[in-house]
Amino acid sequence: MAIPSPSQAVLNARQRRGGLGAASEVRWQWFLREVSDKIKFTLLDRTRIITSHVMSKVVKNLSTPVVKGTGPMGGRVVVNRSKPGEFPRAETTQLMKTIFSDVVEFVDGSCEGYIGTPLDYGVILELKMNRSFLVRTLDESRPDIVKVLTGPIK
Repeated sequence: MAIPSPSQAVLNARQRRGGLGAASEVRWQWFLREVSDKIKFTLLDRTRIITSHVMSKVVKNLSTPVVKGTGPMGGRVVVNRSKPGEFPRAETTQLMKTIFSDVVEFVDGSCEGYIGTPLDYGVILELKMNRSFLVRTLDESRPDIVKVLTGPIK
């Protein structure tokens, strides 16, 4: 049994669909690029917002001043500093003033936010003296971070 050749109407319809297919493909590529750019833009903005938010919380957690008073016999000034497990207390406010944040965007569209201090004793407080202020604030802010980074794109 021979396969019948399609009629001229079918051939014309196939040709029209072929032409529309090419235009449709171009439209989809443009649309995907636009959506991809919008997602990258909102991800970068969201990373900037949440990095700034966490940095503000770090500064706030470092803003509790040390308590100064006189000893039980008077005369000598007693300074009540932070205890292990607490946020460091501010005596000179130098640590609080040097907290910085930065957001880096990579070529592939991903980005990372950084929060830190250039002071050596910030690292000592964080890692050696059990007075974590960076990691602890990050852990406390985790629900806010997830909400901002995974919320709907508008």
